[in-house]
Amino acid sequence: MDDIIKDIAAAEEEAARIKAEAQERARALLASAESEAREKAEKLEEELKTARELALKRARADAEAEYQAAVMAAEKAAEAETSRLLENTDAAVGRIAGRILRDR
Repeated sequence: MDDIIKDIAAAEEEAARIKAEAQERARALLASAESEAREKAEKLEEELKTARELALKRARADAEAEYQAAVMAAEKAAEAETSRLLENTDAAVGRIAGRILRDR
């Protein structure tokens, strides 16, 4: 009977030891997982920051290109309109000058 009690006590001690080891491994795994999660979060934050900056640079470049294209188109339209008006002005000025010269 003493042997059975000793075996039970030894089994309980072994179970307590196994439980303590398992708890320690669980704590170590949890700490490692938390550390890895922090590292990944920091890395992702950096990647997002870089992606945001790149997208902003691209958007600014696209906006600048669109602006320059709009300015060039407006300049061409203004030049065309100015040329048209000058052509009409030359004819009108000639008519007016002719009238003035005839009236003298």
